[in-house]
Amino acid sequence: MILDSTTVDRDVDLAVDVCVAGSGAGGAVVAWELANAGRSVVVVEEGAYHSSRDFSQREDEMYSRLYQEAGVRVATDSTVLISQGRALGGSTVTSFCVCARPPRAILDSWRDTLAIPGVGAFEMSPHFERIEQELQVVELTAEQVNQNNRIVQAGAERLGFHHLRVAHNRVDCVGCGFCALGCAYDRKTDALTTHLRWASQRGAIIVPDCQVESITIDNARAVGVSGTFLRTAGGAAKLTVRAKVVVLAAGALGSPQVWLRSRLPNANQQVGRNLHLHPQAVVAGVFADEVASWRGIPQSVVVDEFLNPHDPAEGGFLLAPITVHPVALASMLPGFGADHRGLMESYPRLSLAAVMLRDRSSGSVELDSSGRPAVSYQLNDDDRAVLIEGLRRLADVYFAAGAERVVLPFTDLVELTRRGDYRGLDERSARANDPMLWSLHPQGSMRMGSNQKRSVVNPFGEAHDIRALFVADASIFPTAIAVPPQLSVMAFARRTARYIASNARRYFG
Repeated sequence: MILDSTTVDRDVDLAVDVCVAGSGAGGAVVAWELANAGRSVVVVEEGAYHSSRDFSQREDEMYSRLYQEAGVRVATDSTVLISQGRALGGSTVTSFCVCARPPRAILDSWRDTLAIPGVGAFEMSPHFERIEQELQVVELTAEQVNQNNRIVQAGAERLGFHHLRVAHNRVDCVGCGFCALGCAYDRKTDALTTHLRWASQRGAIIVPDCQVESITIDNARAVGVSGTFLRTAGGAAKLTVRAKVVVLAAGALGSPQVWLRSRLPNANQQVGRNLHLHPQAVVAGVFADEVASWRGIPQSVVVDEFLNPHDPAEGGFLLAPITVHPVALASMLPGFGADHRGLMESYPRLSLAAVMLRDRSSGSVELDSSGRPAVSYQLNDDDRAVLIEGLRRLADVYFAAGAERVVLPFTDLVELTRRGDYRGLDERSARANDPMLWSLHPQGSMRMGSNQKRSVVNPFGEAHDIRALFVADASIFPTAIAVPPQLSVMAFARRTARYIASNARRYFG
């Protein structure tokens, strides 16, 4: 069942086997797996419950409805704009549906170089396969590639850059292009329409509109959570959940926030450290003919020529087309006054794509004076150089595809007018907030590992210092994974849930 918090007129006290804090990719899978194993489960989600009938396809409504801070959470030093989901189903509801496994070498390096047993590509394959089946993940067809993606594909082909059509979790897509604002047609197999629904059908209680404020600990063991309802029928109301297992799945910013706010043990100061943001910089190619990048599936082709699949220590980048609607585009395009207006008037002729870094830079998550996440993040020198190279390569792709000019994501209007003339780029360097960086995939702030001095949780996601407290989201990744993390989060969450279920005597008595 899904609790309607607007009917709550008093404090609520629940006792269950498992409490899951967060309902996105990780929390939803854990809830389903453990409910299916016969465990009583409560899922607590800060965001509201919205279904397809609520997805109006209007930016002014949906950003505030579906995103943390209306999609404009900013690092403390204004280096990165961070967009994260805040609704039942988390960021899976607003995703482009890309389902990619991490490069094999990355998973194998976690197992071999970082000595984390059981997380190599071979060992994780059954979990990935199962999640892919449950989400009905398939590679997109050539007919599903829209004009925006075809342009990047054509440029890559002419330059001999390796590229591929990616796999998505969507079924009978109508191609409306509003994926980032929630699917009004129920064609995404996101966490809301799959694992959360299945968990509810198995008896799980889903509690939206409730902020988890702290995790309760007794004798170095997690025994529940406490929270506050954000919308009720009669004033302030508290939620208390008593549980035998607590699973923290609030994301790479939310999970360390809850941990730190709860004043849980942090002897080695690893909570909130090692944050990776998979930062992106958006480039626009201006073409003579209409592109209408908003029509069709936003991201069907990816250029992976510059991501070394065999060297996990190397950074590199992906080039990926994106769809950006007018309000968001206006915040991204460079220039002021007439320059900015001219670019906006060119919107129908703009092809949009992003340079996505596999960042080796790392940041941190702390708490500000109000208890909210305060993110610090700066690109290191190596990643700055890689970013500039990525902008150059994406410009090459656009010119090879016939662009009249290429617009770079600096604060002032910087345009390139022909391939090979990079003066406008070479005269600049990457610095704070210039170019503008955008993050959709925070990860790594509660990383797993066998070495307790360098990690927060063990290889199965259980906290080193607190029994029966697990983390199941992108925060556990020990390094950046180079690709959109939805599929990986779900696969690792399944592994964690299966571990909990198979050790029932230890956790449930």
